[in-house]
Amino acid sequence: MRAEYLLWWTKDSQLPALVTTGVPGATALPGVLGQPDTSVAYGGSDPDNQVRSGGRFTVGFWLNDSRTVGLEGNYFFLASRSVRYDAYSSGAPGSAVIARPFFDVTSGIENAQLVAFPGIASGEIHVSSYSRLQGAELNALCVPCCTPCCDPCGDPTCRSQSKTGCGGSYRLSLLAGFRYLELDEGLGITEISNINPALSPGSPTFGGSRIAAADQFDTRNYFYGAQVGAQAEWCWRRFFVNAVGKVALGVSHEVVDVHGTTVITSPAGTSVVTPAGFLASGSNSGQFARDRFAVVPEFNVNVGYQVTRHVRAYVGYTFVYWSSVARPGNQVDTALSGTQIPTDTRFNPQAGPARPAALLRNTDFWAQGVTFGLELRY
Repeated sequence: MRAEYLLWWTKDSQLPALVTTGVPGATALPGVLGQPDTSVAYGGSDPDNQVRSGGRFTVGFWLNDSRTVGLEGNYFFLASRSVRYDAYSSGAPGSAVIARPFFDVTSGIENAQLVAFPGIASGEIHVSSYSRLQGAELNALCVPCCTPCCDPCGDPTCRSQSKTGCGGSYRLSLLAGFRYLELDEGLGITEISNINPALSPGSPTFGGSRIAAADQFDTRNYFYGAQVGAQAEWCWRRFFVNAVGKVALGVSHEVVDVHGTTVITSPAGTSVVTPAGFLASGSNSGQFARDRFAVVPEFNVNVGYQVTRHVRAYVGYTFVYWSSVARPGNQVDTALSGTQIPTDTRFNPQAGPARPAALLRNTDFWAQGVTFGLELRY
């Protein structure tokens, strides 16, 4: 039986530029990518790749007295990590510009939707993301090669020596079984703009109106595969070093869920709800799923000390790779058509280019880090 504390980090989740700022008056439309006064406030890189805590728990038992055939199962998880970005601007003279950049496929140039602009609108934007990783496996073990003093050989003389330690010995174990992995991630963007009442009501300026738009991108990945591997351990007195290498081949079931909403509330309090946001509109909304062949190799190495006859403590390193997953940032299409944006004067979902598009892009994923473990043997 083993219990391990994990300090791991994972591969970056790349995001496109989601929020920009600019200088009023410097260009015709501040916040447009490529303008010298435009800066990216959020996106364009990994939102957060800090170390995450987790746990791994392993239980095993032998099926014969010589302890050469057994079963072992484990479960691990990394604690869910949430990241949030918030920005607000009052719309007063000299206040900050908040914009959402995109490539306008109709005009063929970079453009931006204003969330807040001095004299036009106060506004705020909120970007949140989350990530969860967990997995389990069940393996059959076979020990074809083992020398005394490296438990579980079952040698009686080794058991008596385990109190004081013994000379060098080794053990080689082969394993085969089933592996499961799950990666759940999400990205949400919400913007709220309060338009200056001095502007004309209705489209295109929406004077006095409150505009709230939300985009949500969720991905879920499930791996199911057959696994083979080997473990080698070398013992010297009370110290030991072991290494495990294994690889699983199977199916990665990838699910992408995209949806958006825009609510325009007039000065009179009447609201119009449209099932389309800014980056998530009718052209790319929905739930999409597909299966892809995937490979999941893993490598572990541990160095430890035999504290008592039944207790061992160790520290180690683990690397896990997943060849095919869907991640939220890869599903965001920033090439948009005004016909799909509810606040655009060209809004007509049945006309124009169907952009943003459902991208269904996949990438690889890895997790790695340090482990601190305690093992009980009986």
